[in-house]
Amino acid sequence: MKRLTSAASCALLTLGVAPLTAAPSNYGCNNLDRASPPLIEGKDGAFFRLKLDFRMNQPLSTGAAGLIGDMAAALRELGTELIYVPVPTKSLAMPDRVPDGVDSYGFDMEVAEVAYDAFLGKLTDAGVTTVDTMRAMREADGAPFQLTDFHWSPEGARAVAGALGETIRAMPDYDDLEKTGYETEATEVEPMDSRLRTTIQEFCRETVPAAEVQGYATTRTSESDAGSGIFAAEASGPPIALAGTSMSAEASFHFEQFLAQESGLAVANYSITGGNQFGGMTSYILSEDFRENPPAVLIWENPIYNNLGEFGEMPLRELHAPMAAECAPLDTEQDGSMTLTATLPEGALGRDDYIEVDTGSANGREAVIRLSTGEGVEARTPIRRPIRYEPTRWFYQYVAPAWRADFTRVDVTLDRPATDDATLSICKTEDTST
Repeated sequence: MKRLTSAASCALLTLGVAPLTAAPSNYGCNNLDRASPPLIEGKDGAFFRLKLDFRMNQPLSTGAAGLIGDMAAALRELGTELIYVPVPTKSLAMPDRVPDGVDSYGFDMEVAEVAYDAFLGKLTDAGVTTVDTMRAMREADGAPFQLTDFHWSPEGARAVAGALGETIRAMPDYDDLEKTGYETEATEVEPMDSRLRTTIQEFCRETVPAAEVQGYATTRTSESDAGSGIFAAEASGPPIALAGTSMSAEASFHFEQFLAQESGLAVANYSITGGNQFGGMTSYILSEDFRENPPAVLIWENPIYNNLGEFGEMPLRELHAPMAAECAPLDTEQDGSMTLTATLPEGALGRDDYIEVDTGSANGREAVIRLSTGEGVEARTPIRRPIRYEPTRWFYQYVAPAWRADFTRVDVTLDRPATDDATLSICKTEDTST
């Protein structure tokens, strides 16, 4: 068994080194490594991205895992079980399609598997429920990923939904949840838009496999009190809330419906295409839906190569605050409709506290928070929602990086008008409230 440290040293492939041996292309492809992104042809019509699909050491710091563990613990206090679903790399899910020559780029399947298991282990050690998506997808009834795209296939999504269903049904409180029966039937094969396939074809003389999916239709076979729709998109307090990426958001992959059938529970899907690791989760956790009706199960789907620490700790901190913090409102004044101000009582703002901005309406994409002292020293922090995210009513700023004991005032500038009852608050988690 190779040591995990080998995975860390080989985290990125050496793209400048050509493979020592390369099998002839089945589609007359040349110079795929010069494509953007660089590509390589695998077996039986599969194509892979050289960097992301063959990355071995997946990024997850102990600190990030710990913050997700804090979130999981806080959610359990609310009656919600967080299940983190890391979609594996294409190479891990489809080892039989990996080209023979890829080892000359530095890829080692055994090292990649050890690193994958270590990733899951970090989450488990932090108290986070997760599922082994790699081994589930290897048992899929068909190719678990699109041959000429980076998304999973409906068959891969179904395999992961099956593993999730087993995990959910094993929960202690599962019998108390409202059940709904579903059945799924195959329909027609459907074409799928794929820019990656278009890129592949530009480097190949022969036509590469089409980007297409088997269609499916899922219908309800028994009623529940979870909501009036087939799934829980219009329901309040769904048994399952799904927050993820395009893997979950795109109807072509049918993941939401497979999940409903395998779990026997209605699903509300808050996933966002193009939202990457935080789009769906941030938009949902900072929504009135979550605040007013938290689900029994919250599933966070995210490709394993999407680094949860890419933007530092702040995105995870902002997710943790509405789950765990107790907030005390400040005497808030408005200077026009887009500026909120408040005086900070002496000693009220602790190092590990949060400033909560409640704009009164879910229409905001930016809040610039300024903490200042009586002598004019100022710390300025912007919080911005990317265009793919949903606008939010709430913003949370963790103050530790900028904290001073002598801050006396907080000013917030918004990009959209606030309502008359907009409020600034100081929020404390259980660990910092004493």
